[in-house]
Amino acid sequence: MPLFEFLMILISVVIGLALGEVLTGAASLLRVRESVKFYWIHVLFQVGIFFALLQQWWEAWDLVNIAVINLWTAILLLFPSVVLFVIAHLLFPRPAENTDLEHYYFKQAPILWSLVVIGTVVGTFVLPFIEGEPVFHWSNMSGIPMIAICSALAVSGNRTLHSVFAPLIIVLVVLDTWLANPTISSV
Repeated sequence: MPLFEFLMILISVVIGLALGEVLTGAASLLRVRESVKFYWIHVLFQVGIFFALLQQWWEAWDLVNIAVINLWTAILLLFPSVVLFVIAHLLFPRPAENTDLEHYYFKQAPILWSLVVIGTVVGTFVLPFIEGEPVFHWSNMSGIPMIAICSALAVSGNRTLHSVFAPLIIVLVVLDTWLANPTISSV
């Protein structure tokens, strides 16, 4: 089995489990929607994590260029996907019945956004180094404002700040993948 396939299996399993958390959590909220007070930023965060997971999977294609790997490097490569899994798990209240998602979001926001910061730091500064890519390249620059914005969201309970910057994070995630790595090829 080639090294790339070996790495992709584990990364894909973790991403698949995280996608399952997002989809199951969203379905659970919809199932009990009569007793749930929805909050738009929480819903946006769900969409953002979904896209971030797709981005992780999409960008994992770059691992095809790795010829040799050690255990420490494999752990670092897997780390952002594990962080996204934890975020996906913590994003949804259990049980979902009688939940005010605005209250739940702001209760969870410090840990959720801190995890986003940690995953983004590893993805922005560590993974390019492992892959032999320059850290400060235009295709990697969205990570720096994301770290700053998510750090602010992690420490602030200001609703206006969250309502402005949370949507911006979604835009950065989508644009990062679309502009930096719009296609993949086996050639």
